[in-house]
Amino acid sequence: MDTIIKIYLIMIIFFLILVIIQLYTVIRQGKLIINAEKSRFSAIWWVVGITIWILLIIFYCVLGYLNYRNNTYINILGNIMWIEIAIFNILRMLKSSGIRENGINGSGSFYKWSKVESYSWISPTIIQFEVNTFFKTNYSFKFTIKEQLISKVNETVQKYVP
Repeated sequence: MDTIIKIYLIMIIFFLILVIIQLYTVIRQGKLIINAEKSRFSAIWWVVGITIWILLIIFYCVLGYLNYRNNTYINILGNIMWIEIAIFNILRMLKSSGIRENGINGSGSFYKWSKVESYSWISPTIIQFEVNTFFKTNYSFKFTIKEQLISKVNETVQKYVP
């Protein structure tokens, strides 16, 4: 077996593990309690990003089929790897920012309630959370909350954050 094929196989296994971890995170975060308000700009980029990734998956599937017909295994393995990367990124984009029953989704990551150090209202509709992460201590991010949901946010956060 060529060295390049071994490298591709290792990378495929690595990205498959990342996809499984991402799926596990999506499943374990629980039911969405409060969705953070998104700006119109971020919603547009979310749609554009999903569209690009879906087009890339289709492109790599077609490319993989064409390469399969030419019996080039290295290209097939490369296409499998890129499809896994695309699926991983789509799963990351599908996680909406907000307060969930098992933690908080913010800044593209999920934080269990045990990792949330504190929270504070920095304006009437913006709440800031400080979380303890593996590499950074006291990392913070903000959510914009709709006015009608402020009391529900207060109730939920007081329930889970000391």
